[in-house]
Amino acid sequence: MVEEATLKWSELKKYLQDAGQKELIELVHDLYKQSVDNRRYVTARYTKKEGDSEILEAYRKIVINAYFPARGAASKPRYSVAKKAINDYFRASGDIRGTMDLALTLVENVLKYRCEFSGIDEESYAGGSEMMGKVCELIRTEEGQKLYPDFRERLQKIY
Repeated sequence: MVEEATLKWSELKKYLQDAGQKELIELVHDLYKQSVDNRRYVTARYTKKEGDSEILEAYRKIVINAYFPARGAASKPRYSVAKKAINDYFRASGDIRGTMDLALTLVENVLKYRCEFSGIDEESYAGGSEMMGKVCELIRTEEGQKLYPDFRERLQKIY
């Protein structure tokens, strides 16, 4: 197996610190053009409007499609894809409201899939519990406590 040739972060950081602004902008542009995931991440990072509906909806679509793609229900749910979307959104935006919304969307879709198909894979089942734990963790924060009333009804439906 061929090992991937990469720089350690500390080495790369030195190069980036020495690079000019134009070079850094070109690097971000190249990364932006390279993949849809990169574009979504950069957009979420630099569009700081909390709960920006277009960005949040793009991530929500990924979460829902992991269980219910456009062509009907997934034969094998893809929890890892949904989890990655939620984590990417949070890392890029830092938006607690949007992250809680996406995590609850995942839990709701796990439960919906389980009800409609009388079962679900263990990864998704455990993942639903993990995401519910993440929501509870976020609700315990000062900002999360302020947001609780916005999510109360959805949480009550789950429990």
